[in-house]
Amino acid sequence: MHSILKAVSNLFAGLACLALLGIMAITFVDVVGRYFFNAPITFAVELIQLGMGLLVLFGLATTTLQRGHIAVDIIENLVPESIAKLFAAIAALCGLTFIGLLAWRLWDRSFKFMDDGLATDVLFLPVWPVVVLMSVAASLAAIVAFLQVLKPGMGRTD
Repeated sequence: MHSILKAVSNLFAGLACLALLGIMAITFVDVVGRYFFNAPITFAVELIQLGMGLLVLFGLATTTLQRGHIAVDIIENLVPESIAKLFAAIAALCGLTFIGLLAWRLWDRSFKFMDDGLATDVLFLPVWPVVVLMSVAASLAAIVAFLQVLKPGMGRTD
């Protein structure tokens, strides 16, 4: 199960890299167009906004799997192994709560955006497909966090 999660998380991390590449390309072309040709890309802001959401959430599962979130481990080396595992379980439970709430709200928003027909201002692109992708990514990260609650040491040495 861990190897499957790792492979899927790496796939999503690759998608995050593609989102970052797209954001960088759009920003570069927009800046060059704006300052050298006085012709900016009118839809650059909305594509960058959508891409940033994908970038953050596509990287969330890998970050969670590798336990790469910000943590303060001042006393971790000073307490016995059993207490350290308890701290890891509590931290994983906090992560699961936060990421689970994030996934739940993203799914809720994606269905609302689908029903409302929300679209971007300039290109009139529907927003819901991007939010669905973000929801899938957050759900994968929530699954990883759930498994880390069950097995607190998962991801520590991988």
